[in-house]
Amino acid sequence: MRSVLPFLFASALVAQAPAPTARGELRQHAAVVAKSPQVFGQRLCVKLAEGCGAEWRDGRLQSRTGVDLAEANALFAGAAVTPLFPALSWDELDLWHRRACAALPEGSRPGHLGLWFRLELPDAAAADALTGRLFDCALVEHVHNEPRGTPAAAGVLPRPGQDIPPVTPLFTALQSTHQPAPAGLGVWQAQSVYGARGQGTAVVMVENDWYLDHEDMDQMVLANFVGAYPGGNSGEAGHGTAGASVLVADRNDYGMTGMVDETRIRFLATGSNGGLANSILVAGAQSQPGDLILFVLMFMLGQISTTDWVPMEFLQSIYDATATVTGNGRLLVCAAGNGANSLDDPRLLRRFDRSFRDSGAILAAATEGDLLTRASYSNYGSRIDACAQGLYVVACGIGTMFWPNGDRRQTYTADYQGTSSATALVAGAVVALQGAARAQLGRTLSLAEIRNLLHHHGSASPDAIRQRPNLPAMLAVLGALDGLRASHPDLPLGGSVQIELSGQVGSGALLFAGFAPGRTELGFNRPILLDLGGMLSLGFLAMPTGQASFPVALPNLASLRGLSLYFQAGLLQNGGLWVTNSVQVTGI
Repeated sequence: MRSVLPFLFASALVAQAPAPTARGELRQHAAVVAKSPQVFGQRLCVKLAEGCGAEWRDGRLQSRTGVDLAEANALFAGAAVTPLFPALSWDELDLWHRRACAALPEGSRPGHLGLWFRLELPDAAAADALTGRLFDCALVEHVHNEPRGTPAAAGVLPRPGQDIPPVTPLFTALQSTHQPAPAGLGVWQAQSVYGARGQGTAVVMVENDWYLDHEDMDQMVLANFVGAYPGGNSGEAGHGTAGASVLVADRNDYGMTGMVDETRIRFLATGSNGGLANSILVAGAQSQPGDLILFVLMFMLGQISTTDWVPMEFLQSIYDATATVTGNGRLLVCAAGNGANSLDDPRLLRRFDRSFRDSGAILAAATEGDLLTRASYSNYGSRIDACAQGLYVVACGIGTMFWPNGDRRQTYTADYQGTSSATALVAGAVVALQGAARAQLGRTLSLAEIRNLLHHHGSASPDAIRQRPNLPAMLAVLGALDGLRASHPDLPLGGSVQIELSGQVGSGALLFAGFAPGRTELGFNRPILLDLGGMLSLGFLAMPTGQASFPVALPNLASLRGLSLYFQAGLLQNGGLWVTNSVQVTGI
């Protein structure tokens, strides 16, 4: 049987080879990519044909399927060759590929990552010369220069020129992103829903650099890095720190508060994890189905100007990596890029035409601050899944608002921007939805469910950038916000919040509280989500108008800071008991 494999491969290659026109377009665009200032001129990413079984062993290509690779070996001979995706073995890549192909429609299926190779030549001229020869080889499907990832920030943010006293103020009042829709995403309303702070979820952030030990991020420590820490000395470290803070800045009485401060986050630097494409695969391998990968980088195509930015998946190796991890159940949120481009432009070869191919990534565009109009620099088009603020976002890591004594661990800005800030905000919304679904409903949301929520339950932009997430509306549609909420998720020492109930007119409610969450099935519409061992009854509340509230005060004792209280109610309506969602408030 093995003897017929080369014949079958050759037949398939003839049947599936790109048409001459398409191959000519790929050759032309490889030349365009090579001129970008955001590539390694001497490095090529080369994809060999599906079915050829090519593997780099003992210093040469060897076929697992009996295909003659002599021509490819001759072309590779003048380069230093390594697999582009060394994070997993060939057999593991084969498994990931099969699962992705089973999960994705035919036109969106990724190429086998085991068939991608990095070729490093002596210089850019040698790489350019080899590119043409590679495209002449029927064994070669794709060639492009290896990209550099650039943070999707809209310009360089200035640093302050003076020292500021070291006591850090509380900046949460400036977090307009957390205010109700349409100006904000409704974060403060959503965060009282247990799970919407990201409990039970995990995030891997793929970036270039970060600062360690920021005072407002307990998770920004060396132990949370996958691979080597890049050092925090590049000009991009503030950018990575800012994006992380949008998600996981601590809940306390100073600085800011992240959207999903109780998710688990890890950091993965592209420079120490085998480059951009392999870093996406590493992030997928380091996470579980339903977890999120945040990828806030973009690529300068440079075809029409020096601001011709496009999403990274324009490059086939990034697309294949992205579709492989999403096809294996991971959620990937990416920046749409700051090129002011329509992603439906024919010059982009339909690479962002969802009817032609769809990587499964969630693409985020930027609005003009809290307005719903598109930021002038943001890309747009039918491929966009959601939008969020691209100006005036409060974040750590960039010291335009607060930077005492030049200590970068105390840096804050009120102007984090670009599709960078928008992507982090959309990612926070996705994590909040996933956490609430797992905590309240006991299930994990699929990509299709999350996209449906993003596409249809938000504040619509008049431009082609979809909608800004409205978290309370989405949680209500899911059934994760169902009868109970708090007036605010934070309970100041010496202050109070209102626990608010809603139900049928003339009904009533039994309200319960506890100091820990739980999960006990008692045969109602949902589990009891409080720890039964410490659950207390707060009494019966009549609801003659269908509404009721219960005040909760916290003594002004420092020992209570960080203490969370959990609430759940049983609505007495329609002759039965309807169990509401559970709520969490935290002392600060």
